[in-house]
Amino acid sequence: MELVGNSIIYLMMGFVLVGAVASIRDAETGLGREFVEGLRSIGQIFLPVAGIMAAIPYQSAFVERTAGPLFGAIGADPAIAATSLIAVDMGGYQLAQATAQSTGGWIMASVVGYLAGATIIFTVPVGLAVLDRADHRFLALGVMSGVLAIPVGALVTTTILLVSGTTVRGEVSADAPSDAPLSGLDTSAVLLNLVPLIAFVVVLAVALRLWPTAMIRLFMWFGRFLDAALKIVLAVSIVEHFTGVFSALLGGWGFDPVIADAEDQYRALEVAGNIGIMLAGAFPMVYVLRKGLPRPLGALGRRIGMSPEGTAGLLAASANVLALFRLVQHMPAKDKVLCIAYAVCAAFLVGDHLAFTANFQPNLILPLLAGKLAGGVLAILLAHLIALRSVRDA
Repeated sequence: MELVGNSIIYLMMGFVLVGAVASIRDAETGLGREFVEGLRSIGQIFLPVAGIMAAIPYQSAFVERTAGPLFGAIGADPAIAATSLIAVDMGGYQLAQATAQSTGGWIMASVVGYLAGATIIFTVPVGLAVLDRADHRFLALGVMSGVLAIPVGALVTTTILLVSGTTVRGEVSADAPSDAPLSGLDTSAVLLNLVPLIAFVVVLAVALRLWPTAMIRLFMWFGRFLDAALKIVLAVSIVEHFTGVFSALLGGWGFDPVIADAEDQYRALEVAGNIGIMLAGAFPMVYVLRKGLPRPLGALGRRIGMSPEGTAGLLAASANVLALFRLVQHMPAKDKVLCIAYAVCAAFLVGDHLAFTANFQPNLILPLLAGKLAGGVLAILLAHLIALRSVRDA
């Protein structure tokens, strides 16, 4: 399965070369424009990612002192609280390992991080940053519908892990043997770990059904608050990086650096840059899919009640949610909601998350893909039932 992940990465790198050549001829249209736009996205990505990653010490402290004990009180692993907010590939994996009570708890928390953490800490703030303001309503409806499917996606993955007796790497490593059993994880532990998530999504589903307009406004207020907070954190981090003034005035500095240093060579700027250079291949690839497969995409779209642009959006989201956001402007309103709902669980399915898993926990690849895909499909069904009424009434 590691071969699958590497093959997809090499395919994107092929499109990097094609896009670069095309941009030399014409950087304003077609593949050349997509290549350039992928690189330009680094700035858009860096803003929220830098604010998030700089604040990880405070997020970690919050989890350990407040949310973690609350989860522990009902029998859930405290690490679940960490990855409910922080994506696995943005520090959640390491934080979950540090706070988990067992190897099994760590792995299940990581699964939750691929679904919930990636949505809260990346998809929401980045979507608000790159989408037109007119599409923020559809982002809200899609995310709230997709969140309802997160417990199912996590349940599918962990059930496969338990039934198959999968072993994993017992430490944060890219080359350790995958020989550690999932200690502390059985059927009862899985269900207890899902209790907080299930409680949250049930409340959200009821509220979205009864008060859709109020919930959309609440979501957008949250998004704007998060956007403002991340910008402030980034701004003071930049000032501290160049001047050290806050350390001098306060006698210390609690935020992490946003640029690589001797302690960590892979901080926010490097994360944003790595994503951006990957998108220099992902955007041209999605462009070719959208332009080169109109008939099959149209046929598939008709079967599932979506436009060809919406079907292309599902494919794009499976690679990278930013590739989906690139297509949202071309879709009808209904498809915007359905694609974003699908992306909550299934985004990065064959992109970033596949590559991360292949590097750190290769035995998780198939169970994770199954859980993310199951959650994505369920999210589309839930959006049909719950959210599209608000689109029609708009």
